[in-house]
Amino acid sequence: MTGKAKRFHQKCRAACWLIVITQLMVLFLRWPSLPDLIPAHYDAAGAVHRWGSKAELFLLPCFSVLMTTALEWVARHPKWWNIPAGVTENNREALQSVTLKILSIMELLTILGFALLEFLSVTGRPLPAGLTVGFVLIWMVLIPIAILWLLRTAERYR
Repeated sequence: MTGKAKRFHQKCRAACWLIVITQLMVLFLRWPSLPDLIPAHYDAAGAVHRWGSKAELFLLPCFSVLMTTALEWVARHPKWWNIPAGVTENNREALQSVTLKILSIMELLTILGFALLEFLSVTGRPLPAGLTVGFVLIWMVLIPIAILWLLRTAERYR
């Protein structure tokens, strides 16, 4: 794996931890002023679908910590990655570098999404309808792009 990919991963990981710490700080600072019931689930149109205890606000930061920790563990074991291309000695480093970058980007986007949902719940704001569609479209576009990026990288090193 190249040093450039590792540095990119470290920057993304640092950004994820910064986001999680910020989430928790905001939550602790706003805790006394939060109502007992907060928006806990939104439907696709952005309307509040379920209300829940303000204690549920700790779930998203917990998921963020679990995800960041798990993806860090996965990042340390590239031999376990399921790369959708033929891995050879010629392309191993390039494919692992691309895969690490993709994992880092996906992790950062997911943590940002969790933080945004947390922010909307803490502030009591409704989820913008376009946000749900936007997130789905981003993921539907990013995943094929990531796969094509991997395949193109594998092809370059045949």
